[in-house]
Amino acid sequence: MTTVQKEPHEVEVSPAELEERLALLQGISIFFTLPDRDARRLAHRLHKRTVPRATEVVRQGEISLAMYVIVSGRCEVRATWQPKHSVTVALLAPGDFFGISAVKGDGMQPASVMTLESTELLELRTPDLDTVLAPGSPARVELEKLVEQRQDTIDHVVGQAGAVASGGAGHVIAVYSVKGGAGKTTLAVNLGAALGQRHRGEVLVLDLGLPYNHAALTANLVPTGSLAFIERAADDELEELLLSTCIHHPVGMMVLPGALRVEQSELITPHLVDRALSSLMRNFNYVVVDLGVALSEAALTVLERATQIVLVVTPELTAMKDTKDLLEVFRSVLNIPDGNIKLVLNRPRLSTMVERADVERTLGRGVDLELDHDGDRCDRAAVTGELLVVAAPTSPLVKKIKTLAAMLDGDNVISAQKQGSKVRVAR
Repeated sequence: MTTVQKEPHEVEVSPAELEERLALLQGISIFFTLPDRDARRLAHRLHKRTVPRATEVVRQGEISLAMYVIVSGRCEVRATWQPKHSVTVALLAPGDFFGISAVKGDGMQPASVMTLESTELLELRTPDLDTVLAPGSPARVELEKLVEQRQDTIDHVVGQAGAVASGGAGHVIAVYSVKGGAGKTTLAVNLGAALGQRHRGEVLVLDLGLPYNHAALTANLVPTGSLAFIERAADDELEELLLSTCIHHPVGMMVLPGALRVEQSELITPHLVDRALSSLMRNFNYVVVDLGVALSEAALTVLERATQIVLVVTPELTAMKDTKDLLEVFRSVLNIPDGNIKLVLNRPRLSTMVERADVERTLGRGVDLELDHDGDRCDRAAVTGELLVVAAPTSPLVKKIKTLAAMLDGDNVISAQKQGSKVRVAR
């Protein structure tokens, strides 16, 4: 009989508890692709801790030697920038994790984490993390990228917290196409980035391209939460949970995934979308929503609340016919004024038999913007995760996207000095 040798520093756990730990780890996005063997090694190295209410688990500015996974209970992530001035960055629930600055060994914690109630944690110490996730491994690279993302997000929130403003509701910009593969997500993310460059910290891209979400991937970000995760949140905690789920991108925008897995898309109900939009519009001047192809009830909720709709059409007969039918639905059923629709003709391929005039004649209205084929630039950006507005700011395609951003901005330009993010500040 062969005996399985237990590695040094492994914690003795029962088979049932091991399976529970595995399920918890495999439910965390950064460990989705971790081989089963490595997931089991991590599960064996987790140390259980029960922490009383109102206990500071990690402190801002100090070096943490462990990361933590929440099994039960809730925690608050809070950053301080001046004496008696702090802001809630995130609210954490079971399945969330914190303390990942420990990945870098000497990385100081960018914020403090305190328990809001008695909380059960699983602690993963830095030496054990180093043993299982070797430098350069895919999971380690994702973790290190996430450390930088969270630091950027906290810096962004703290930087905006001193400029809390009263202002009116923000604007919803829906990006839609009747056909998949029309370049809709690429346009939505880069449009958000272009608006973010004009109004740093005032733009959010909400990914509702269900059932598959690719906005975060397109922006080379690591999603750790989603709108689906907070579908049962009470009204008094929804706003903070939404803000804590948003991912900051250095270009100046935020990204909020709709769902991390296909099966979670069923949790995105019209009621949840309506609640989320109401909250997000209080915190961002522009909410750019990337919609899926299906005209679901959730999508209709967005379209009815949108200030502007970017309707993407490709020069194909089927796409033009369906777009023409959709425009009639917008007019006669949803009562959306033609002036609220920006029609964008996108040419994803070099050669086409259909000219702009043919498209306009078929649809019975003018094209507001035409995006010409730009070689393999979009394909390269999709592979590298580089935003076009960052990688090729002077290219003809990016200039057109920036023109679209200016068209949507229009008379709605709001000075960033007068209209900061409405982040709740504790004094």
